[in-house]
Amino acid sequence: MSELRIFFCCGVISLFIWATGASAWADGGSGRQQSSPSGNLNKVVRHFQEKRPPVENSFIRPPAKKNPIANQIYRHDRARDALQSGRIVSLSVIRSKIRQSFPGKIIDVRLLEPKKKSRPYLYMVKVLRKDGKLLMVKVNAATAEIVGVKGNG
Repeated sequence: MSELRIFFCCGVISLFIWATGASAWADGGSGRQQSSPSGNLNKVVRHFQEKRPPVENSFIRPPAKKNPIANQIYRHDRARDALQSGRIVSLSVIRSKIRQSFPGKIIDVRLLEPKKKSRPYLYMVKVLRKDGKLLMVKVNAATAEIVGVKGNG
């Protein structure tokens, strides 16, 4: 047990010396102190960033990719425009239609935007029935017609 403590203490002390640049080995053998205590650490990080391609789950930031959220920033504007132009019906109409067909509590409602212009908008509605079963109901957003039901029961 005491050997483990000695090993741990030596490791902590050497890490401190390395990070602060307090030894000749840490500052490159020139015998002078570096201007910043984190200079060695920055040098090591830069070395690994240049040598290895970044991994997705690492602390090294991968190269900038296209932002997938950028396309969704104005999605609520497109939904509002579709409602005002009459391409979709309001959420209150959809909720009343769902309540008539499936008694229970509406948990979640999402408006699914079509990838192709020829396809209709869809509402995906999660309904928790009184017997505890969860239903996923797809509703055509233009006609408030139920397209499909998934769930147990």
